[in-house]
Amino acid sequence: MAAIAGASALRARRMECGLTQAELAARAGVSRQLVAAVELGQNTPAVDAALRLAGALATTVEQLFPSGRRDIEPALGEPLRERSLLRVGRVGDQLVATELADHGVAGAGWAKPDAILERGAVRLFPGALPAGLVLAGCDPALGVAEAMLQGLGPRSLLAISTATGTALQSLAGGRVHAALVHGPKEGLPAAPVSVARLQLARWRVGLAVATGRRHRSVEAVLHGGIRIVQRDRAAASQQALERAAAELGRDSPPRGPRATGHIEAARIAATLNCAAVTTEAAAAAFGLRFLALEYHTVQIWLARRWRAHPGIEALGDLLASRAFTERVGQLGGYDLTDCGARV
Repeated sequence: MAAIAGASALRARRMECGLTQAELAARAGVSRQLVAAVELGQNTPAVDAALRLAGALATTVEQLFPSGRRDIEPALGEPLRERSLLRVGRVGDQLVATELADHGVAGAGWAKPDAILERGAVRLFPGALPAGLVLAGCDPALGVAEAMLQGLGPRSLLAISTATGTALQSLAGGRVHAALVHGPKEGLPAAPVSVARLQLARWRVGLAVATGRRHRSVEAVLHGGIRIVQRDRAAASQQALERAAAELGRDSPPRGPRATGHIEAARIAATLNCAAVTTEAAAAAFGLRFLALEYHTVQIWLARRWRAHPGIEALGDLLASRAFTERVGQLGGYDLTDCGARV
């Protein structure tokens, strides 16, 4: 019924505007075949296509498809905040979104949002297209991959920064196509769904210490009264820190601020002149002393139900390319042996 309701409204509005199917398709950036199928009640357009059709006809999705509106799904499961700027991707027929990281700060400039949440509804900005492949995880190298796949339609990538545990929850919930996972080689978590595994890297997790501090060993940091920037319990790096604390006879690590990712943790440590649990590459980026805790293997787990997705092939080809590995390799702290290989 949703497709039929939308069908009659779409045809009526198109005719009111004096447009042919081909003219509407050109204005909305969709195929004429899609317009025809919707008008015949044979297709319900995806959210981004519905938004473009509504925009081309100077109306709203609610008016054009009154019973066919699809809500956006928070990719990480947490409710999206009103007026938040969003990055948007598509998983199957579902549009998913995540809030723009760091309040939109991207180095010396602003990051590019795709949409905004207004009165509980998502409004795509002009020209914004949802990414084709959605991947959640915490390695900053995913940002390089996203930039290199930008503008490739279904092969484009939305990389969402989050802890390993949270990424796996989103994978289990079908809100992402893939999750980045890291941990000791023999201690990786169980996959929540059937997955194919791609090797990304090997790197060290440890304590990054501001150079103005005298602490030069893990034991000195854990027993030296210095604050440690930490992650939530779902983060594999936080679990490494807690294992180290237990081995040194502590019930828990010293208290400190919470960070949402490796780069933010290192940035806070540099700003507050303290320590942080993070990766070697993130520590080096902020000129911090690095004290290793564990050597982690880093993999991308792709849900097998999406094995025919063109974005998965594009991501695998990119990871195996010199174009990617030479860029990431220059950041330091990465062992990229077998990057892109199936595990």
